[in-house]
Amino acid sequence: MHPLIREALKITEDLGSVTFVGAVAVFLHSKNTRESQDLDFVMAKPITREELLDKHYRFIVENGKEKTYTPRNYKIDIYSDRPLNGIPIKTIIETSHDFEVDNKGHKVNAMGLEALILAKFRANRPSQDYPDLRILAVQRLKQIDWKLLEKLSGSKTEVDTLKTTLEYLAKN
Repeated sequence: MHPLIREALKITEDLGSVTFVGAVAVFLHSKNTRESQDLDFVMAKPITREELLDKHYRFIVENGKEKTYTPRNYKIDIYSDRPLNGIPIKTIIETSHDFEVDNKGHKVNAMGLEALILAKFRANRPSQDYPDLRILAVQRLKQIDWKLLEKLSGSKTEVDTLKTTLEYLAKN
């Protein structure tokens, strides 16, 4: 099992209902991975600092910013109180999918393909989002539900641009 997925499973066991976004979601949708410095996930119900400390999560100040680490020393970012790239947390959770990660029936929940693609497109970070979008375009372009993507986006123009971009990335 890939180390990021092993850690995602441990976080799920530690914290309960979480939906992974970012590198874990890209891996689960594509089985391709990139070097990632952290695991990002959303939670419907915010978790308190005290609850995290009780579960042996740590808070460390680095470069003037507080970072959160799992008991196994993975950096995490938790989103629960604001939309992720314009997509409401509730929508991310409602359109998420469970992925079986081993032959024992263990599952990790990750954001759905369409929400993931939209979030990556909106984040617009060339060094990590473009490679992720390319992997998803090459492997999953034909599985994208464009009607759902347009519903999530709320903008036909944005979806048209996204579709053109993904078609280009899939060919190049």
